[in-house]
Parts: sequence; structure tokens; C-alpha cells
Amino acid sequence: VWVVFPSHVGMPHLPETIASVLAQTRQADEIVVIENGSTDGTAEWLAVHAPANVRVVVQPELIGAAENWTTAARCATGDLVKLLCADDLLEPTALEAQAAALESHPGAVLAASQRRIIDDWGVTVARNRGLGSLAGQVAGRDVNRACALRGQNLLGEPCSVLFRRSALERHLPWDDSIPYAIDLDMYSRVLGDGSAILVRESLARFRITSGSWSARLSNVQRDQFEAWRDRALAADLVALTPAELRRSHMMARAQDTLRKCAYRLTAIRVRRRLRSA
Repeated sequence: VWVVFPSHVGMPHLPETIASVLAQTRQADEIVVIENGSTDGTAEWLAVHAPANVRVVVQPELIGAAENWTTAARCATGDLVKLLCADDLLEPTALEAQAAALESHPGAVLAASQRRIIDDWGVTVARNRGLGSLAGQVAGRDVNRACALRGQNLLGEPCSVLFRRSALERHLPWDDSIPYAIDLDMYSRVLGDGSAILVRESLARFRITSGSWSARLSNVQRDQFEAWRDRALAADLVALTPAELRRSHMMARAQDTLRKCAYRLTAIRVRRRLRSA
């Protein structure tokens, strides 16, 4: 099992994220950080404090997110690979549970779990998010269809997913033409080749940072989800009837409204915390 970090401006959370990987009940065979032009002290911290079993690769010049994610994925040579962003965290049994799921299902191309949503300070905003009603081994096209009908990415962010490396490699590079659906775009392509193992347990923590709120409170996520759905339909990764397509559109709007309400409540709590600090 390999864990790769495509890092850009990873402070102050990167040390905690690396620590969460080192604390796994099943140790990663290799941990690689791809440092990509950070200006916040990330490179300096890694040069001095990176643990001995963490390999650091420094990009010679700043590149785009998708290219850095692709570099990170191609660094892995093990059978299984997890891509972990610098401000997210793994629960201690994440690698053990997801690796066991894939090792016991040779036809599966990825494993995914639920996750907690946390804020800048690590305070839990929501628990057991993700997967909808899906559980166990599910055909890849059925997962794609469930996402389309639900109007959201049911698998969550890369912290929640472990790929079979051979399946991921067939679909590189990552594509950030719809950046808020970069993960779902890759999942759906990989799932065209096999099934998913869906673990109904929170095995990761995804951090919502204050710097991302403006985009999250706009319509961009909904618009890009619908762009993903239309692309998946065109690529025959999912099939919907006209009625289901209308349902998908309505659900995307409903999910967008719920997401905005949740982010606004989180922003209010953060402002109160800052005022009381």
C-alpha cells in the first residue's frame, strides 16, 4: 500500500496529516510527498522535519493541480495507492480496512468509505458522510448511476478512497477541466473497469478550510457536477432515462442548497470562535 501526497501550500496541517498515516494499524509500504511550489514554509518544514520513512519529491517549478496529482499517482509502484491531500486525515484503521476489502475482492478497482467533515481547527462538522445507501461490493456503473441520481459525489474526496494502482494507471492523467469534480471524474472512469467495495465506516476526515468557502457558496460545484454527469453519459459510463436525467438535475440543485446551508452554518461557528479567541 502506497500513500502519496500532492502537496501545495500544505501548512499548517501537513504535519498532522503525515502523522495520521504513520499511526496506521497497517503501515504504508511507502509514503511520498510531492511538493509543488509552496510559499508557506511547506518545503522548508519537509527539508528539516520529514520523517525518515517519508520520501519527498520537489517539483522543479509550480505546475497545475491535475499534473501534480498525476505525478503523485505515478510515483506509486505498489498494488494499492491512496492519494491524500495535505489537510485531510486518516483514521488509524483506514489502510487496513480498505486494503483488506480490495485484497479479498480481486475484481474490485477501488474501495471507498464514509468520512467525517471537519473545520480548520479539526472540530467535527458532520459525521458518517458519504456512500448514500450503497454498501459492500457494487458494480462500477451502478456506483456512477447512484451518484448521478443522487446529485452528488457519493464516494467523497480522495482521502476516502483506495485505488488498485493498475486500474488507476489506465486512466491517468487526472483531468481538472472541471476542478470541483476532478475526483468524481477519475472515479467514474476507473469504475468503468470494475466494481467498488464500499465500507460503511468513517475512515477519514475531510477538512473544509475557510479559504474555500467562497467557491462552495457559489453555484460552481453544482454546475461542475452536472458537467461531470453529462460527460459520463457521453462516455457511456452511466445510463439514465429522460425522467432520471430530470431527477438528476433536480437532485443536484437540492444537494447544492443543502451544502450551502451547511457551509453557512459552519462559517457562523468559525466567526464566533474567532471572536472569542
